[in-house]
Amino acid sequence: MFNPVTYYRLARWLYLHRIPLLPRLVEILNVLVFHCYVPYTVEIGDGFEVGYWGIGVVIHPRVKIGKNVFVAQGVTIGGRNEKPEVPRIEDNVFIAAGAKVLGDIVVGEGSVIGANAVVIRSVPPRSIAVGVPARISRGSTWWNRSIWEALKTRLCRLLVE
Repeated sequence: MFNPVTYYRLARWLYLHRIPLLPRLVEILNVLVFHCYVPYTVEIGDGFEVGYWGIGVVIHPRVKIGKNVFVAQGVTIGGRNEKPEVPRIEDNVFIAAGAKVLGDIVVGEGSVIGANAVVIRSVPPRSIAVGVPARISRGSTWWNRSIWEALKTRLCRLLVE
């Protein structure tokens, strides 16, 4: 119940209902309590989760995130230098700890971003991106939804314990 996503959802609801000042206060409270910056202007689908209460997560205000996306601690999703473009994260994506997703890119559906990867190019659907800068280590031929569900279930179990 008390996690950064709950605070984001509350701030987003207040923002969409045009209630002044309160969304910004909830956003600031989210940063102070969880050290997690998820602005209320971000468009996030259902099933969005953050690991370890979102410690160190920073998301650009114009980013669009799909459904069932998991973001681990220390992840940055945003623009590059002076360019106004920001990433778009599609459905069922897993972003591991410390990853950076930067610039005008698309992370395809069902993809996995490895720990501490720096993604500066688009990632095709159902792929794994690892390294600095990130390279595609596995293509889309082997990946399926059951692997994603198993990975998410195992990770959620570890976080609860």
